[in-house]
Amino acid sequence: MTLPAYEIEPALRLALQEKRARVLLKAPTGSGKSTAVPGMLVDAGIPGKILVIEPRRMAARLLAGWVAKLRKATLGHEVGYAIRYDTKYREDSRIIYLTDGVFQRWIQDDPELKGVGAVIFDEFHERRLTVDIALARCLDLQESARPDLRVVVMSATLETAGLADYLAPAVSLEAGGRMFPVQVFYRADRPPQNDRRGGPPQVTPVWEKMANVCREAMAMPEPGNILMFLPGTHEIRRTVELLENSGIAKGWDVFPLYSSLPPAAQEEAISPGPRPKIIVATNVAETSLTIDGVRTVIDSGLARTASFEPRRGINTLLITKISRAAAEQRAGRAGRTASGRAFRLWSEAEHGRRAEFESPEVHRVDLAEAVLLLKAAGVPEVRDFRWFDAPVELSLSRAERLLHDLGALDSDRNLTDEGRKMASLPLEPRFSRLMLAGHEHGCVAETAFIAATVQGDGIFTTKRGGPGRKDFIFPDDDTDFAGEWRAFESAGAMGFDPRRCDQVGVMARGAREISQGFDRLGSMARRFGWEWRGVDFHSNHEAVGKAMLAAFSDQLAIRLSQGTLACKLVGNRKGKLDEDSCVRKAPAFVAAEITEVEAREIITHLRRATATDPAWLAELFPDDLTVSDGASWDDVRRRVVARKETKFRDLVLEAKESDHGVNLDAAAELLAARVLTGELILKNWDDSVNQWTARLASLGRWMPELELPGWSDEDRADAIAQICHGAVSYKEIKEANVWRVLREWLSHTQRAALDSYAPERVNLPNGQTAKVTYTDGMDPFISVRVSHLFGMWETPTVAGGRVPLLVHILTPGQKPWQMTKDLKGFWAGGYAQMKKEVAGRYPRHPWPDDPKGWVAAGSPRK
Repeated sequence: MTLPAYEIEPALRLALQEKRARVLLKAPTGSGKSTAVPGMLVDAGIPGKILVIEPRRMAARLLAGWVAKLRKATLGHEVGYAIRYDTKYREDSRIIYLTDGVFQRWIQDDPELKGVGAVIFDEFHERRLTVDIALARCLDLQESARPDLRVVVMSATLETAGLADYLAPAVSLEAGGRMFPVQVFYRADRPPQNDRRGGPPQVTPVWEKMANVCREAMAMPEPGNILMFLPGTHEIRRTVELLENSGIAKGWDVFPLYSSLPPAAQEEAISPGPRPKIIVATNVAETSLTIDGVRTVIDSGLARTASFEPRRGINTLLITKISRAAAEQRAGRAGRTASGRAFRLWSEAEHGRRAEFESPEVHRVDLAEAVLLLKAAGVPEVRDFRWFDAPVELSLSRAERLLHDLGALDSDRNLTDEGRKMASLPLEPRFSRLMLAGHEHGCVAETAFIAATVQGDGIFTTKRGGPGRKDFIFPDDDTDFAGEWRAFESAGAMGFDPRRCDQVGVMARGAREISQGFDRLGSMARRFGWEWRGVDFHSNHEAVGKAMLAAFSDQLAIRLSQGTLACKLVGNRKGKLDEDSCVRKAPAFVAAEITEVEAREIITHLRRATATDPAWLAELFPDDLTVSDGASWDDVRRRVVARKETKFRDLVLEAKESDHGVNLDAAAELLAARVLTGELILKNWDDSVNQWTARLASLGRWMPELELPGWSDEDRADAIAQICHGAVSYKEIKEANVWRVLREWLSHTQRAALDSYAPERVNLPNGQTAKVTYTDGMDPFISVRVSHLFGMWETPTVAGGRVPLLVHILTPGQKPWQMTKDLKGFWAGGYAQMKKEVAGRYPRHPWPDDPKGWVAAGSPRK
């Protein structure tokens, strides 16, 4: 049957004849775009190599093999592939499938892509950071040195309107899909059941839910092969075990499928077999790969997503809900060869609330390598780069800060000679810096092994209770990588035999990958003329420690105490040291791996640690090491003590406290801060003081021409600090003389103005005075019995007549009756009403008909 992608072949050929040809091809899963389009370009006479960029290693390798068969060619001749640690192509190969990471280095080493006729970006909707950057660089190359370069962008689900604008001028094509109808069933999880013994609600594990739906699907007519999507290898392993051990899969073959499986196991999972099969996969099976006979998809709706949290500088690996577009991709797998069914473990209502597409990697991963390579490629300001989606400033700033710490950028964010060397190495910035540091300190082989190990998929198996990491790491080691080296040597001695390696808890495939990376880095080091000696972590422990510190200084950590694995790190972060680590007694260490993992709770793990001596910081990072004489608060004794701190950036490495030599300025600040929070009370800061500050603040607003100093929160803090100055304990300030400081706050003239325009009391007609109450931001007021107001016809004022006082009029029994700023109006109407209602209760008090002529207690005015 002809693939639907061939429908657009004539239009594609025509579009590729244009100068600076750019094609945007949208085609659904099953259309054959990944397998057919590269061959179309070759058959159309496009000269040079056709590079096909794939986001996943498994897809690149398997697609290359499939296309080689379609074109009746030997894999590695006309059609080949290039993935990490594995290449199979020749100089004269025409179609090469390669991962985005390999292509990133290809264009870095050869910016003009000599001998390349076209670059095809497959599955662009996955929005990998390296793909975004590579596409932009290809477009720039088209517009400069290579107008003959063809660029084809292919996507299955991406909304292509914005992409078409980005690629303009480009030809947009769309191919139909060989898609059969897929019926979708929603199987939302039931609410968690409460534990009868009062514990937390019982949540059904995802593998049990998948197995239950699988049983339901198998009972339906013509289920075909079943493809199950789970977030990661742990969930896959539990699901496979449950299906096989419970008897659900009796008569069926069950295969796991994920990227780190050996190639033979991957091919076995997707190849036709004698019996129906259940394939339990991660999202590697969403796109590109065709698995024949799949008519049922069971989707957990989850994926384990790697991202980077720039504020804390932590890599996260969390289980997240997939987007609607990804769910459609997964469901489409059931309708490639016949009508099918898709089961979703969530509700239809929730489906409508999910994100439409996945967020691009540029918004969620570490940008340090991207920034370094762009700088090395001649981009002076990465913010001005041709971004499809621009990165957020926080992530860019964090990447530049890391590169500066590594010595790759200077203080003006320009590339240094060190940075140029780092960019030339096929490693992430940390590990390129690590290799350079290994050369500087004479431990190149050790740092090469560390770089190869950390960038691999791991060397230890994850089986619980069996042999593994803890059996290879010794307490007297200075780095956890010494244990990994022992495991690596053991695997090599066993010929990387999977069965034998598994018996000692070592993953043979992981060890073999490390071997390939280690050999590659060894060849590179020898090519540079670096001295290469055998790996000896014990003898070279100081050199290794210094090299690791140079590359991971921002991941320096110290234990909170010897009784806990909790640690604090540079950057005001906290984490938990791996319980099997050998550095538990080290004064400080660097963690090569910091990962935030979601389990029952989110835990920040510090793994692959190397002990360091804080004394090395003065040699390697003299500008980031500070020793300060400060002060701290002793909460038990309620006093300030002298504190001498040694800090690396913001991480306190050592602190010593003493009662002697306390800095009095710092002591005043600490005492004042606790007074301001109310933790400590100044007994003499009473209502009279609060009235004074309110008068000063109010008068400053009412009469700014007086140019009084005012009274803000900062002023209050400064005044309290002055009151506390010279003291080191609460006992010394508890009854301190507050007015000693406040009297000096104003000059003689200013004090006179305050007393004149914001007086503490105002005169009454009966010869007495009334206290004026001031509250900052509110009207000042007096509270006076009505009889004491006889003879006061006008409302009293302050601030030179600008501010009328609010008069609280009290009954003869001193109970509130009315508040007013209009005494004249009160005498005209309110007084008669008050007399009518109150006079009978107070017959001995005067209630004249005309209070204007009365003063004191009722004597007629003379």
